[in-house]
Amino acid sequence: MPSCSKLKSILFILLISALVQFFLADELKAAEKSDSLQKVLNKELDSKRQYEQEKLQEIKSLKKRLAADFNSLNGRYASYKLLFNAYKSFVHDSAYVYCKALNNCAHQLNDPVKINEARINMSFVLVSAGLFREGLDTLNSVKASYLNQTQRYEYLFLQARSYFDMADFYKIKDYYNNYYSKGIQYCDSIITRWPVGSYESLSAIGLKSIRKENHLSALSAYKQILKIPQSYQDSAINLSCLSYIYFRLKKNEEGASALIKAALIDNAHSTKESVALTNLANYYYEQGNTKAAFNYINNAIADANYYGARHREAAISNIMPLIESEKINGIEKQKKSLIIYASTITFLIIVVIVFAFITLKQLKKLRIADQEIINKNNDLNEANKALLQVNTNLDSANRSLSKMNLKLDEVNMIKDEYIGYFFNIHSDYIERIDRLKRTIEKNIKDKSYSEVLHILQKLNTNFERENLSHSFDKVFLSLFPNFVEDFNALFDEGHRIKLNDGHLLNTELRIFALIRLGIDDNDSIAKILNYSVNTIYTYKTKVKNRSFVPNDEFESRITHIKAVKEVVDIGH
Repeated sequence: MPSCSKLKSILFILLISALVQFFLADELKAAEKSDSLQKVLNKELDSKRQYEQEKLQEIKSLKKRLAADFNSLNGRYASYKLLFNAYKSFVHDSAYVYCKALNNCAHQLNDPVKINEARINMSFVLVSAGLFREGLDTLNSVKASYLNQTQRYEYLFLQARSYFDMADFYKIKDYYNNYYSKGIQYCDSIITRWPVGSYESLSAIGLKSIRKENHLSALSAYKQILKIPQSYQDSAINLSCLSYIYFRLKKNEEGASALIKAALIDNAHSTKESVALTNLANYYYEQGNTKAAFNYINNAIADANYYGARHREAAISNIMPLIESEKINGIEKQKKSLIIYASTITFLIIVVIVFAFITLKQLKKLRIADQEIINKNNDLNEANKALLQVNTNLDSANRSLSKMNLKLDEVNMIKDEYIGYFFNIHSDYIERIDRLKRTIEKNIKDKSYSEVLHILQKLNTNFERENLSHSFDKVFLSLFPNFVEDFNALFDEGHRIKLNDGHLLNTELRIFALIRLGIDDNDSIAKILNYSVNTIYTYKTKVKNRSFVPNDEFESRITHIKAVKEVVDIGH
């Protein structure tokens, strides 16, 4: 049976616990409302500077590329375009500068496709800055006949967005109705031009349904959109739209989750337009969570100032005083609560001192027993940690060896195949050269110079080069039989390569086949395929731009295409 002093100690602990739970009930309830997504966002916002530095490093490398390509108008245009895309949701002024440079370069090239593409980009910059009329004037100067399908969609969607933004900005009924109607018309144009279920069609249906307050239709559209591969900017925008629909349907939990996901994407990619964070701050303000609202609105203001769009700064500034006022009221309430807590804690301290004196002697005895138990547990824990570390190291070593063995098998297979291939090719060429040498020597001895000239004229190096390419294709596809299929899997249906009958690989596929074999230097590829380095660079850039895989990840994905032996090993 426990002693009387032990019973008193247990009762004292229960009393303290009950009092703490009573006075901290409100804080415990508030903590329960914070879901895991919000905790992740709060943690990620602390890494904002790190993401900004990564973005700046990316831009720095693009500027080096611009300097390297400056003497080539096409290269300069491609670099300006990459820099504009890097800046367009990061720093508005820089995006505007590079968009102007892009426009000037397009005019120097006298390329109507590039000129009209640059105008669409300039319209995006102007609309993002709140210069709706200037943006629409630039859009209206675009000649749609020079646009491809992707550019035409961007053009029509930007028209719809601009008119809707103008309607919301001006709010005067006559102007609102006019701009609203035009926005709906552009949505209808997209819906009729693109196939049912396509990203373009669904995005127009979603936008139109939101504007018409047909929330169930919009919900269906955006749920389908988010299942389609898309850029991180598009996914953040679509998640924000989905959150708006959930809030309108009174599904606040789902709306907050979608909005937090959008804010996470914006933060990870240093998107500074801050729409998701602003809406999130407004939501938590309405929910009474001033602490979260204050944190998010301050981050949104910092992003808006960084981006430099005046109309976004003004929109955020309208919400900020309300949240700050609510935060001040919350601080006053906390002060009152703290006075109550302080008084209660003072009383508890006195009680604790009394009970501490009573329990001190019992604790001394318990400490000795506890220390012995702790020592034993520590010894066991150390032994377990050492064993776990050994197991971890063994697992890691086994995994590394397995990967290394697979790579070695693949390298050996490629080496063996190509050594045999080149021995056959070289022996064949040596034999043919030997026959040619004997024939020429005989004709020269016979002084049949016209025969020598005739033999030399019959030599067709282009034919020999085509044979060499065809042989390379056969050997490569024997090693990587699924290369073309795996390569096409990195593109949308409309951008996949379709080979003519009798062709194993084309030039684009051969370039990336060489990269898969480990030859990734443009000079080496150019020499092997008998092209200039600029031609190789242009092929690679065109292919990467068609793919839905980010350009900086494309070659890595190519190097992971499986060889035939790897496929067999995986099957076993």
